[in-house]
Amino acid sequence: MRVAIVAREQGRQPIDERDLDRIFASEPAAIAGADGVWRRLREGHRTYRHREALLVTRYEDIRAIHRDGARASRRGFFEGTRAAAVRAALPTEAQDAFDAIVRFQSLQVSRADGAEHERLRRIAHRAFTPRRIEAMEGVIRAHRDRLLGGMGAGETVDLVPFAYRLPLVVIGDMMGVTDPAEQEAIRGWGNAIARHLGSTDPAIVIAASEAIAEFRAYVEGVIERHRGGEGSVSELVALLIDAEQEERLSGDELAAMFVVLLFAGHETTTNLISVGTLDLLDHPEQWERLCAEPGLTENAVEELLRRVTPVQWEQRLIVEEIAVGDVAVPAGQTVLTMLAGANRDPDVFARPEELDLGREDARRHLSFGHGPHFCLGASLARLEARLAFEALAERFPDMRLAVDRDRVEFGGNAMMRQLRALPVRT
Repeated sequence: MRVAIVAREQGRQPIDERDLDRIFASEPAAIAGADGVWRRLREGHRTYRHREALLVTRYEDIRAIHRDGARASRRGFFEGTRAAAVRAALPTEAQDAFDAIVRFQSLQVSRADGAEHERLRRIAHRAFTPRRIEAMEGVIRAHRDRLLGGMGAGETVDLVPFAYRLPLVVIGDMMGVTDPAEQEAIRGWGNAIARHLGSTDPAIVIAASEAIAEFRAYVEGVIERHRGGEGSVSELVALLIDAEQEERLSGDELAAMFVVLLFAGHETTTNLISVGTLDLLDHPEQWERLCAEPGLTENAVEELLRRVTPVQWEQRLIVEEIAVGDVAVPAGQTVLTMLAGANRDPDVFARPEELDLGREDARRHLSFGHGPHFCLGASLARLEARLAFEALAERFPDMRLAVDRDRVEFGGNAMMRQLRALPVRT
């Protein structure tokens, strides 16, 4: 039986390897309580080796790694010690599925490095220019009001459908996917793809591979219809398909770009809105403050991003030895940068465990990453979340949980936690 590892700093709670195993296995109760594990990990260990990965726990170290794209590669999701161990633990059929996922992921802007990343990012940025995002506010408000229109004060409703539909229909509009059935299919594919991250469950890995194949076939159909002049596509899709010659996307790269934009354009924002609402209801004095001071909403979004951390950790492959404190990290090592822990680092944030919607430095969080891979969709996510919380606070100031707190269940995985449902009394 494994025993608890003694923390390095006297008086700190030790880390039990079994806690980490349960979190990385995405056990719902474990990922729901992960914040306490990340805190103990950060307090006792600047770095911590768990199985095949090295966990980096503190804010400044993580910022330095994310800045250093030359030595800390995004290929860590499909190369390096952890990816090799995940693949080795799978049966043959699931290994084939894993390899198919890797081939497709390697084409994505979020997994590229250097000049290739810069080229793909320039193209992807067309979806998120300041002018385009500013022009989206009226559209987002209209979708928000329509989705909330059927909810009245004093009702019991599940807020998760609102939390996922708002960003889903917005990115669907941007990409020209307006059919509700197609949007729901995209959500299903996205959930299947998200669940596989780091999973050694063969069924989950195979399902993710199948979802990627179906998603890719759908996107390729859209592209072919456009190229054949059959029907119209959104302005953004036309821009991506008809990219300038010097930045021409291959067919595979174009399909991968669509997948990234459609998937990343809604998954993390959904979790920010739903888990953020839960955090507000867990702190009724802060919820009341938001309802009374609507001018706080923009900063409240930053504080909720810090607290919720929709992407709990990032993964890097060290391609050239680096130092984290007095630890030399060799080439080939997988590093997990624990964003959720860094966002509550007391060396950066005063009283980090408190929810404070007026926190002056809340925007220093690392929830969108840092450096060359800073999240492309950050401005859209901020706008959607601001408009969502603004409306919830204005319409339902008496909102509270409709079930006991311990009945609120998490799903998703260790990297991107989801709420299965959020029953509230409006």
